[in-house]
Amino acid sequence: AARASAHSTEAHPLERRRQHTRPRREQMSAQSASKKLIVIDPEKVANNAKVNGVVFQFLAIVAGIVCGCLGLTDLKGLAAFVAANLAIGGAVVAKCGFKPSKYFIGIDKVIVDGASLGFGTFVLFWTLFYNICHLF
Repeated sequence: AARASAHSTEAHPLERRRQHTRPRREQMSAQSASKKLIVIDPEKVANNAKVNGVVFQFLAIVAGIVCGCLGLTDLKGLAAFVAANLAIGGAVVAKCGFKPSKYFIGIDKVIVDGASLGFGTFVLFWTLFYNICHLF
């Protein structure tokens, strides 16, 4: 009987471990205040990528027209395309407050994906306006 009473007053080893590992309410609120959750809405990220693609497509049209009218050929035209894409990519990053990771998945999604979307459009308008201005 003495053994049963001594055992009943003492907590089970697993219960003691749970008591020691539970943080107090103050500790929990301090921990949750120090951690900020970053929530990414996939619809908004997809919309930002779509708008970025439209901006780069428009840039490709304008850059193609300018390069074609100026008569730039070969590497000069390609260098103008790269310079225009870097300039507009920098403008987009500046518009994001120099924190594009808040609006896009990564910095490469801002510049590289936009440039790759607009390259075919650039070549189309570059050759079209070169032919209109210099061959016909």
